[in-house]
Amino acid sequence: MKWYDRITTIDRRIIYLLLTVLVILPFFVKVTIPQKVMPQTQRLFDFIESIPPKDKAVMISFDYSPQTQPECHPMAKAILKHCFAREIPVIGLSFDPEAPGLAVDALVSVEREIDSLAARKEDSLIYGVDYVYLGWKSGRIAAQLDMGEAISGVFPRDYFGNLIDSLPLMQIVKNYKNIAIVVILASADYPIDWIRYPQTRYGVKVGAGLTAVMAPQYYPFVQTGQVSGLMSGMKGAAEYEKLVLEHGYARTLGNAETGMNSQSMIHILIMLFIILGNLGYFFSRRAKKEK
Repeated sequence: MKWYDRITTIDRRIIYLLLTVLVILPFFVKVTIPQKVMPQTQRLFDFIESIPPKDKAVMISFDYSPQTQPECHPMAKAILKHCFAREIPVIGLSFDPEAPGLAVDALVSVEREIDSLAARKEDSLIYGVDYVYLGWKSGRIAAQLDMGEAISGVFPRDYFGNLIDSLPLMQIVKNYKNIAIVVILASADYPIDWIRYPQTRYGVKVGAGLTAVMAPQYYPFVQTGQVSGLMSGMKGAAEYEKLVLEHGYARTLGNAETGMNSQSMIHILIMLFIILGNLGYFFSRRAKKEK
């Protein structure tokens, strides 16, 4: 059998084996494939970078589900690391009923990581002072508008049952006047409501971290300035992780970088097989014509 016939009849089990190896390899062997930071991710990072420490808070709306956790969860952790490293208070909330458990996991895991590296007690994070998680609320449009007047009117208690007025951070952050930007991390069309209602009525700055399927429809909003920055899928999360690491706000990259390395290696393998398949087809066709 000629070489060009061999490459067009590769056993599919070999292909599946190579795909499996390349998916798993980056989780056990350090593989670095450079990520180019897209402008919309850079804009979101630059906006949060411009917020003065201990001034206004960043509100994060955790609105993703377990099905989209691989894309959105690394975004949440990267933004939390950025905010906490710069001493920017964070207020979390959710309008997706599946999100609260994921939000608490992101907040607690980042808090533990930062506390483990703290040289002094003062460097540790304190719930109610450095961050608050309000929990889940139904009727998101009404809630978004009412928070423009008083957050405590919408969330009288936080996720853990604490009275909002008893938390030191919430004694300072009363409404959107004390919020620098709202970042929506979502797997559905949640950001549009923030643009239509709180931004229109109260001038709220909006950022977003969306799944790769949802993100393209928000690019026009980035161009018009209605969205101050946007992370797109796992790639956007990996880009934000890279920026956080480069600015010294983290010691290691997160899970998104590892996931992107797996995806990139698989894409390279698929392109290689496409090239080999076309070469095999071209040479086998030419051989038939010569005969």
